[in-house]
Amino acid sequence: MDVRESASGATGGRGRTALGAVMAGLLLCAAPVRPSALEAHSRAGPDMAPAPAPYTGLDLVTGNDYAPYTGEDLPGGGLVTELVRQAFAVGGRRYDVRFMPWKRGYDGVVLGRFLATFPYVRTPEREREVLFSDPVVEVRQFVYLSRRSAMEFHGRGRPGAEGGSDGVTDFRGRTVCQPVGYALPAELEELVQLGRLTRHTPSDLGACMRMVAAGRADALVIDEYSAAAVIARAGLTEEIRISEQPFASVTLHLVVGRATPGAEAMVAAFNDGLKTLKQQGVYRQLLAAHTVRPHP
Repeated sequence: MDVRESASGATGGRGRTALGAVMAGLLLCAAPVRPSALEAHSRAGPDMAPAPAPYTGLDLVTGNDYAPYTGEDLPGGGLVTELVRQAFAVGGRRYDVRFMPWKRGYDGVVLGRFLATFPYVRTPEREREVLFSDPVVEVRQFVYLSRRSAMEFHGRGRPGAEGGSDGVTDFRGRTVCQPVGYALPAELEELVQLGRLTRHTPSDLGACMRMVAAGRADALVIDEYSAAAVIARAGLTEEIRISEQPFASVTLHLVVGRATPGAEAMVAAFNDGLKTLKQQGVYRQLLAAHTVRPHP
């Protein structure tokens, strides 16, 4: 999901979601978080390599059908799955990654049944429930339009009429597609709540893109990498129009439940590992290996 949604409302997001039905929890009991490998390293001295942290009984969780970011059918589990695993490994932390329905995984993280989940777009609702890592990926969202629709998106730089502004009025009276587990941008969510924008919510991003291609929905707002992947996979290049101007730029994050013991230390360790991957050039290599060239 681009902009996955939490149980209360995801993002993106992919959060475009979904940012309500996207993530939740499952089994497993929360075990106390042990001292981190980074803490052990600081006690051991600068010349000693950090020992892997013991298994805590908690897994990392993510979902499927969010290419190129996550998916059991993707190489390495997807771009963000590989980045998360390697960022934790830098500090000697190694966790299992479980794939499950987005909402179940997210709710499980909030309740402390799982350690962390990814990738999620930051929303005010989620801020109350989870801690966000530094951005794992920053992407542009575009408007993907049906060639059967007369709708146009003129960009975000112009004033609008009643009920919206800054290009959002292009959506008034239209139908937008939002896959289950994805979140609409806040401005579009407001139009839906006001009854000025109709929303369809198919089961996944592929179904949503096919609805747009068939003219059953006017538009889909989604990030460039996941859109490029699903369009290529479904062979819809000739059926979809892409806005010339981006709708917005968003960041995707790893999230940890605020009630999880050691949550802040875990996020800090992940951020340090991610920074190291960027400094070593590993981040750029993984990004190139996992992504289809997006809309210019």
